[in-house]
Amino acid sequence: MLQLQASLWEDDSLKAGLIRAQSLAQQGRKEEASKIYTNLMEIYLDDKEPVKQWLILNMKREPTGEEEAIQSLDQLGKLYQKNSAIIFWRMFLEAEHGHNEAALRDVNSLVKLQPDSAINYVAKGQILSEMKRYDEASTAFNMATSLDPKRGDVWGMKAVTLARLGKWDDALSSVNKGIEIMPGHPDGIYNRACIYCLKGDKANALADLKKAIEINAELKRHARNDEDFKSLWDDDDFKNMVK
Repeated sequence: MLQLQASLWEDDSLKAGLIRAQSLAQQGRKEEASKIYTNLMEIYLDDKEPVKQWLILNMKREPTGEEEAIQSLDQLGKLYQKNSAIIFWRMFLEAEHGHNEAALRDVNSLVKLQPDSAINYVAKGQILSEMKRYDEASTAFNMATSLDPKRGDVWGMKAVTLARLGKWDDALSSVNKGIEIMPGHPDGIYNRACIYCLKGDKANALADLKKAIEINAELKRHARNDEDFKSLWDDDDFKNMVK
C-alpha cells in the first residue's frame, strides 16, 4: 500500500516577524534572524512555524545534520521549556530518521499537552505504524478522525492500519470515507484496491487498480512490486494492467 503522509503545515499569525527574519537570513545575517525566531518561540509557545524556520536556517545539509538538529532542539527545549512546537519538530525529525522510541516519547508528551490536537494523534498513529504496533496505531487514528473528521488522508492511514490487522470491512469503510472527502485522489483508490486484493476480491481489486492507474500511470510501477498484490502477480489480467 502507499504510505500516506499527513500535511504538517499550519496557518501562522506571525507573518511580520517571520518575513523580517527570512529577509535577514537572505542577507546572510543569520544570528539576527535566529534571534527573531527564538523571540517568537518564547512568545508563541504552540506555533510551529518559528521553530521550523529556525531549523531550516540552522540545520546542516550533510549526513549527520539531522542528529545535530535534534541535539539543537534538545538545547532549545531547555531554554524554552513551555514551547510545544520544539517538542513537535524534534519528534518529527526523530520519526523521519527512524528514532521511533524517542519520537513516541515526544508525541506522548504532546498528546498530554494538547489532547484536542488531531495532528498529534496523526503523528502518533504514523509512528506506531512504523513500529508495527497496529492496534495502538488504529486507536490513535480513531482519535485523529474524531477530532478532525474532514481529513481524508487520515481516514486513509486508518484504513491501511486496519488492513494490517486483517479487518477488511472496517478498512474498506475507512478508506471509503477518505475517498468521499478526496474524490478522484489516486492514493485512496489504489489503497482500496490493495484491501480488496488482500480480502480475496479480485474483481474489485482490479477495478480500483485500473481507476487509480488512469489517474496516475506511475502507480503501475508501484503495483508490480507491491506485496499487497502478491496473490495476483501470476494473474494475466493483473500483469496486463501493470505492464
